[in-house]
Amino acid sequence: MKIKIINNIDDKITDYQFKTGASKVWIAEQLGISKARLYQVCLADNMMLDVAMKFAIFFKCPLEDLFDYEIIDDKNIID
Repeated sequence: MKIKIINNIDDKITDYQFKTGASKVWIAEQLGISKARLYQVCLADNMMLDVAMKFAIFFKCPLEDLFDYEIIDDKNIID
């Protein structure tokens, strides 16, 4: 099975910034990561689970809210 992960973290950050006026630098500081790492995470289709969990905890949302997926090839899915 092939799955494409769709990263929604940048959308979450933009929504959070709109609601609170927080900067990306401040958000990165709250997460304990560098601004550069924050930008990498926003662009990545995969990341370390511990980093994703930090974002879920920060935004007080389930981890699955940060990602979507698209099944590209379902020939190996068990019915």
